[in-house]
Amino acid sequence: MKKAYNETWIENLHILNKAEHWAAKKLLTREQLDQAEKAFPQQFYRPGIFVKIGLFIFTLIACSFASGFISMFIIGDGGQENISVISLFCMAGFLFFLEFLIKKRGLYHSGTDNALLYAALGAAAIPILSLFQDLQVWQFCIIFFAITYAATLRYADLLTAAGSFLILILMLGDMMMKFPIGKAILPFGVMILSALVYLIVKKIKSSYYHDCRKLIEILALATFYLGGNYLVVREGNAMLNNLNLPFAPQIPFAQVFYFFTIGIPVAYIFFGLKKHDRVLLITGLLSLALSVYTYKHYFSPFTPAQELAIAGMAMIILSAAVIKYLHTPKHGLSDEQEGKRKLANLEAILVAQHLGQTPGEDGNVEFGGGNFGGGGSGETY
Repeated sequence: MKKAYNETWIENLHILNKAEHWAAKKLLTREQLDQAEKAFPQQFYRPGIFVKIGLFIFTLIACSFASGFISMFIIGDGGQENISVISLFCMAGFLFFLEFLIKKRGLYHSGTDNALLYAALGAAAIPILSLFQDLQVWQFCIIFFAITYAATLRYADLLTAAGSFLILILMLGDMMMKFPIGKAILPFGVMILSALVYLIVKKIKSSYYHDCRKLIEILALATFYLGGNYLVVREGNAMLNNLNLPFAPQIPFAQVFYFFTIGIPVAYIFFGLKKHDRVLLITGLLSLALSVYTYKHYFSPFTPAQELAIAGMAMIILSAAVIKYLHTPKHGLSDEQEGKRKLANLEAILVAQHLGQTPGEDGNVEFGGGNFGGGGSGETY
């Protein structure tokens, strides 16, 4: 599907973000940063966060007024058919202005375009929900997944990307719940679907979908872990079977979920450190915290005050030990805060194309003697 935003500008925007990070760390001079800005131009309108929020709210209000104004002429007797016609008409209008403002005003996730996209999706949902009331949940999921997936492909919006993934999970759950065996293996189904989605999005390298890919990775890792978490599975099983008991009963294959509850966070942390993957590492640490809570919920012999004291001391000691150990970088890891890598092999792209330094075979910059490449070892920085 053709993309709505200028792909070249998005690529340049990622490069300039990295160049600004380099300049902040004194790896680029002001002149070299200006040179990069000229070499990688972009003309998106990207206001600050507060202006973006204001534009988003104002646009939603404007869409509401526009919908109300149009309904004055078409509403008729207020039947479902008339409401659906109004919704479709509004959807077409919102999409028209969305495309127009992107092309003519250079909007790029500036609040206005996000609001117009959500208003169009909301208008598209009304006739589907009102005219096809006899559809089952999984059938609605197929329709809405097609809409949100298409919107994600064209606009690379975070909310539609997250919606597409969650709709997939909901559709899987609804379909499996229709069968007795489906309820029993639902956690494994969620884990398999999450793993497949994670492996698929990891193959996406386009800068256009950079933020969407990261968000889906986080969601997939989270649902994979939750699908195997003992507490979630045990309590969820009681809810699905309407068991009104003081405590949720033991579940089949409990030992398997014990293993998942501990093994998945450990695997996330291990591979996050090994591959220098921040998403895996942070997700692993958060899931490990939930695993500790799971153990505490069912098996802990301590009082809440004792648990907090022990957890606090353990975290302080562990953090201090890790910081001290990594004060001198080891195994490619360091306790020094580092900005996120915005684009693979960006050093090679910037330096080789415009700053005169030849990258090594592995895509890294080979710093040596000279001006920029020497990191200041020559006559000039």
